[in-house]
Amino acid sequence: MNEKSPFALPHLEEIFQLLCRGRHVCAEDGNIYFALHDNAAAFGDLFTHLGFKMEVHSRDFYYFRGGKSLSARSEKMALFIFILMEHLDGKGEAVEEGILTKTFSIADLPHLGSRRYRSYMEEIGIADDDGLLNIVTNLEKFGFAQRKGDTFRFRSPVYRFFDICGAIVQKANESTTDEKEQVL
Repeated sequence: MNEKSPFALPHLEEIFQLLCRGRHVCAEDGNIYFALHDNAAAFGDLFTHLGFKMEVHSRDFYYFRGGKSLSARSEKMALFIFILMEHLDGKGEAVEEGILTKTFSIADLPHLGSRRYRSYMEEIGIADDDGLLNIVTNLEKFGFAQRKGDTFRFRSPVYRFFDICGAIVQKANESTTDEKEQVL
């Protein structure tokens, strides 16, 4: 095979399979990440020719761009993280730092501890710790978290959810500003 062939890219099959399954690849993924990082332009060109759009987040992780709307699974993961963010903020903790540096125990999560959070979780079909564990398993599957037994920690791709949260807040602020301007 020609050395300049795009099929000679290191770990091509594994990287393609991971990205196709929705995985977010970051530095914690070791050799896979470094093969992708060191050859990002070549991988990006190849994937574009195959009909995929590889994104490089400003926090230096890679993923395939999906559709415009969130899947049901993504909505569950987003709500899970948003509740955790609100909980940390309500305790006066630095949200970003807390999400990225803490190890969380499934049993100690706030998601089922208050009536309001429990009602949010029930709306998405989660009523117990097994449902929370299922969400954490999905977070791990897509590269947002790393689980060890009944504990887990977030990885840098969780910034995608921070981006979504920021966009929601910005949109809400714009709507409020538009409503105020219409009243005046």
